[in-house]
Amino acid sequence: MIRFFRQLCKATLEHLSDEAAFREATDGFSHYSEHCPSCGAVGKLTRYSHYSRSLVSLDCGKINDSRISPLRFKCSSCGTTHALLVGNLIPYSPYSLHFMLTVLIAYFERNTTVCVVCQQYGIAVSTLYAWKHRLLDHKELALGALLSLKKPALVFLRDLFGSDQVFDYLSGFFSRYGFSFMQNLRLKTSRCHPP
Repeated sequence: MIRFFRQLCKATLEHLSDEAAFREATDGFSHYSEHCPSCGAVGKLTRYSHYSRSLVSLDCGKINDSRISPLRFKCSSCGTTHALLVGNLIPYSPYSLHFMLTVLIAYFERNTTVCVVCQQYGIAVSTLYAWKHRLLDHKELALGALLSLKKPALVFLRDLFGSDQVFDYLSGFFSRYGFSFMQNLRLKTSRCHPP
């Protein structure tokens, strides 16, 4: 999997929809200087194919369920194939990062009940609680146990979501831990240990 975070900050700042940010990022992606995530060879990736996946996102406050086509690349050095996923996509999840963080902010604000939050965003209660536990785990990884205890989840979410440095955070998290922020770790990844 090739993670591409550069466009997420721009998308957040310009308030592009997740689908539009995906298209803009993949249209401008140049694979010629990228390294293979498996063998590390530089300049050996060639465009191979694409696949279709669902993207559940928010567009002007409304839930948008659309289909997108991430590109796949093949390494001529080791023969592996890799999907290009931009920063607003969570591997193995149809929900965009923006969607997940918006739902979690609504939950942690405690202005309404869990059932109302879930109905508003069209998700199951179990999904919300799975996201909550994943967020708390990833928050502890990112901040360390001691600082994580001192920083409430809502403050962490608002700092992350409202930051001009969200690209740096997500990219650094992926580089350090080998998986994406809010990615379900029960699903196997090709790179599950820190580099």
